This record gives sequence, structure tokens and C-alpha cells, in this order.
Amino acid sequence: MLVFPPTDEDDHYYILPYFWLPEETLDLRVRRDHVPYDLWQRQGFLMTTEGNVVHYGFIENFIEELGTRFNIREIAFDRWGAVQMSQNLEGLGFTLVQFGQGYRDMSPPTKELMKLTLEQKIAHNGHPVLRWNMDNIFIKRDPAGNIKPDKEKSTEKIDGSVATIMALDRAIRCGNDSGDSIYDERELLIL
Repeated sequence: MLVFPPTDEDDHYYILPYFWLPEETLDLRVRRDHVPYDLWQRQGFLMTTEGNVVHYGFIENFIEELGTRFNIREIAFDRWGAVQMSQNLEGLGFTLVQFGQGYRDMSPPTKELMKLTLEQKIAHNGHPVLRWNMDNIFIKRDPAGNIKPDKEKSTEKIDGSVATIMALDRAIRCGNDSGDSIYDERELLIL
């Protein structure tokens, strides 16, 4: 999930989603889940990888290609089950940030996503897989008012929703700051 922060206060957060499924299980998943994965794949909203499991090397190469097209500042990842991929992406030169799935990490960006959605400041070109993921989400609240997606109570897949929340957090934190110093553009004046 790529999230591009606004360039000015009237602009939107733009979301560019990518989803993958294993090619050999696509038809089975369509029949079992009653979800039009095959249609989404034909329309270009879902990509398949060879075999009967998601090929993470393919995804790593895809992310590397995205890195040549976009200024990917940081990649948020859930440390559970992503150790090898995170190491591989760091080896490719990306900055990775561990992102927990508890209230502490998830609540602020989840609230911000809800706020931005109500303000109509989120744009994703009506991506059907992301829309489906967002429609499936169930929000859990703790006694302190913190919120997060609840995978157990959500009706279907919500991985895209969770990835959006994580990427939004990084986009908010990084913003459009290029990391360049003002002194790269002008000389240092010493008094």
C-alpha cells in the first residue's frame, strides 16, 4: 500500500493499493469465498504470483521496482511473520519500521483514517479490492477510547485496510519533507 501525503492543505492523501494471491489457488478461492478475485485479477486490481502460495520474492522485486518509480520513504511492517522479507527489503536499501498491531500503534492512524474519510480527504480511485477490505472491517475499542481493526470479528479479509492504516501512519509522520537541508539550496551565513 502506497500512501502519498497531500502537497497542500486542500489536497488529499492518495492511496495506491497492490494486492496479490497465488495463481494456482485463485479459482478455488473464488468458489470458496464467493469473492470475484478472478474478475479483479483480469481488471488489474489484483496480481497473482506463480504457485499455490504467495511468492514473496516476486513481491520484494515488485517493491524494488516501485522504489525506482516513487520516493518510498519508509515501509511499515508487522514484525510477526515478516522477518525475512523485512531483512531483504532493508538489504535493497529501504527503511523499514516495525509497526505493532495493538492499540498503541494502530489507534492514532485508525482515527486519522476515519477523520480523513469523513472529510473526503482520501482518494483511491474506487479500487474495488481496497473498498471490499474497508467494508469488511470491524473496529474494536478499549476502555480508554483507543481503536484498532479487529481481525477476529471482521467478516472477511481486511489486510488492505490494515496496510492502509500502517502506510497512512508513515505518510503522516514523514509528510512531504524531502529530508533535504535548507542549506542544500542556499549558503550558510556565518555571523
